[in-house]
Amino acid sequence: MITAIDLLMKEANDQVRTRQFVARAALSAAVGLSLLGLRADPAAADTVGPLPIGSYRDMAVDAVHQQVFLSDPFGDSVLVTDWTGQVVKRIGGTDGAWGFALSADSGTLYVALRDAGAIAAIDTATLEETARYDTGTGAGAYAGPTSLALAGDKLWFGYSLDTWRGAIGSLDLGGAQPVVTRDQGLDTFRGSPHLTVTPQAPDTLVAAESDGNTAAVAVYDVSAGRADAQARRVDPGPDGCSSLQDLALTPDGRQVVIACAGAHRHQVLRTADLADDGVLTTSWSPDAVAVDPAGTVAAGVYGPSGPDVRLFAQGATTAYTDWDFPAPSDYADTTLVPGGLAWSPDGSRIFAVTETSGTSTLSLRVLDHPRVATAVTVRAPASSPRNQDLTLTGKLEAPVGFGAGNTVDIWRIDDPTAGEGMLIGSASVAADGTFTYTDRPRAKGQVQYTVQYYGDARHAYAYGSVVVDVVAD
Repeated sequence: MITAIDLLMKEANDQVRTRQFVARAALSAAVGLSLLGLRADPAAADTVGPLPIGSYRDMAVDAVHQQVFLSDPFGDSVLVTDWTGQVVKRIGGTDGAWGFALSADSGTLYVALRDAGAIAAIDTATLEETARYDTGTGAGAYAGPTSLALAGDKLWFGYSLDTWRGAIGSLDLGGAQPVVTRDQGLDTFRGSPHLTVTPQAPDTLVAAESDGNTAAVAVYDVSAGRADAQARRVDPGPDGCSSLQDLALTPDGRQVVIACAGAHRHQVLRTADLADDGVLTTSWSPDAVAVDPAGTVAAGVYGPSGPDVRLFAQGATTAYTDWDFPAPSDYADTTLVPGGLAWSPDGSRIFAVTETSGTSTLSLRVLDHPRVATAVTVRAPASSPRNQDLTLTGKLEAPVGFGAGNTVDIWRIDDPTAGEGMLIGSASVAADGTFTYTDRPRAKGQVQYTVQYYGDARHAYAYGSVVVDVVAD
């Protein structure tokens, strides 16, 4: 039985919901004009922090502890900063610290120690070395490991056999004792290969090496515990690839993006056969590339002309935003160092290592991802009987993907001319931006449904509406 108090409480709640809807609608009207285009405003560096190191080779981002690790091979150290670029600790005793691999739980950082011929394990909570594994490769510039990747339940490393040849090895930590296997990928690389993987394709390992003229790229299946070659190519890409600086896999493992200093743009290869699969419109002398879990590509170049870093939505060839680092003076430039880009796992920021030309001064720039314009489309039948299921479908659209875990709110206005509505529920948004919601309207007449997305670190607020004629059942 519904009492007078129940009715009063319902009316009060409805009024609160109506005020919330009107306030949010007013906000959407205020910002709506800025959301009509798909291009975001140019981004700016949130913070810039000087780095007390004179060399750099690799970077790893620990989201659990919000730390960034940077290798300092000629300083025999690993530098740790927070997410604003402030130095937390400098870990010494890591001879020739070169490449990194971060465990899936962010608990352990593995460090390739070229000058020690070993791999160190560092606890990311205590920032102390907990183990060291001899690779059996020997130590030094033409022996020790330089690049690491976790794939196929093993830790893979690239190393040199001598001054003219490189190879791939693996470290298996799954048994009672660590097991090292060397001499894989022979007769492909002239020097220590650079390795790259992606967590969503854990059995695919891509390796590349450049002798300064032409690069060699190879794709391996590591599901059986060994590096089984699937494809090889020398001097890949429509521009060719001299002086390869960096490479990165897309999340699905189907494409690898290469940054070759001798090319005119970043080039995309299909991992199945390493055939050309597109180009990204950057500029001369690409030197860095990083891909976030949603497939957004950060592409960096070396040089004073044009933007230093551009962002590309997955599958797009034209950037939707960019950064052009300011020059410190008329006689110096700020340039991106080779391999100097890394994403935070949530895609909210990019870390960039830069250098002032003519000096050895390095800095860490933390670039906030711009909140891109977002659109909401909502579809429903033109008419629907009252007291029966009415299904709304829709989609969020933006230059960058949405990932998982997002929701939209559904509002219903039983009298659109009055502008009053109530929140009736929410719907989960799929990774491709689609959503579905089912309502059962009770009142006849014109009913307006408004879907609101309140935005996130990468996407701006957006809303969309549809009107349905609810008829007698």
